[in-house]
Amino acid sequence: MELNDLKLFLSVAAGGSFSRGAQLSGVTQSAISKRILDLELLLGQRLFVRHGRGAALSEAGRLLVQHAESLLREADALPQILRGALAPLQGEVRLAVQASISWPLMQHLQAVLVTRHPDIRLQVVEAPTRQIVELIQEGRVDVGVLSDWGPEKLPQTEALFSSRLLLVGPPSDPLLAGRSIRFSRVLALPLIVSPMPNGARVLIEAAAREAAGSLHVAMEMHSVHLIKKMVHAGWGYTVALRESVQEELLSHSLAACPISLPAMSQRFYLSVGNRRKASGAIGLVSGLIRQWRPDQSA
Repeated sequence: MELNDLKLFLSVAAGGSFSRGAQLSGVTQSAISKRILDLELLLGQRLFVRHGRGAALSEAGRLLVQHAESLLREADALPQILRGALAPLQGEVRLAVQASISWPLMQHLQAVLVTRHPDIRLQVVEAPTRQIVELIQEGRVDVGVLSDWGPEKLPQTEALFSSRLLLVGPPSDPLLAGRSIRFSRVLALPLIVSPMPNGARVLIEAAAREAAGSLHVAMEMHSVHLIKKMVHAGWGYTVALRESVQEELLSHSLAACPISLPAMSQRFYLSVGNRRKASGAIGLVSGLIRQWRPDQSA
């Protein structure tokens, strides 16, 4: 068994289909299908249940995801362990990250770098999905953390985690007091959201079309900070990840509850650029991002 087979397996699991897995991995669909079939034969287990809309993980597949992610993290850490034992890492790493998860991710990265790798310096760009795609393609950043971006191919891309979307409103709003709120009710609410093609906006627009309805967009803003201020003031609601409003929820300056029927989650990916020779510092920061999960900074 090769580590690359496990990476291909995780790409299909993350994408929910062999075509999307092939896109994430930068290989053809026929090639990834053959490698997954060989892996299933080697393990003696069916890893996916194929259906018309893609491929769902079998029970064995779900179990393998946990162990495969652990094995790959350990394998990725080996160069860092060896380099760290031989010489201190140093240099600049250019990172682009979406605003919705930038603060909790930066808390994690900086806490590790300051204490263990003080000679590594981050240059951070907070940007929407489309701009991060362009920055990676043009070689203007070394590492990008972004949500679903469309058909373009990006170098060395892998799935990281998913986070559920919440309806966010002013504090003590009775509409947000329940365990969840149906999406059909969200359609009637005045929303303050980022312009298309923002990741969360794309998801709720697609859900609205599926429900044969449309969103009531009261205002569009490019600033996550300003959106939260407007919602706090009572001018409307927004749809966001828990990570982007975690501090406001803890301080009770905003309230939120999960959206249901349908429940929607935003999946995030790591892309490591190939325009600049990968340094030990880039490898280490990429490894730290792979190991991070949003609840670690909550």
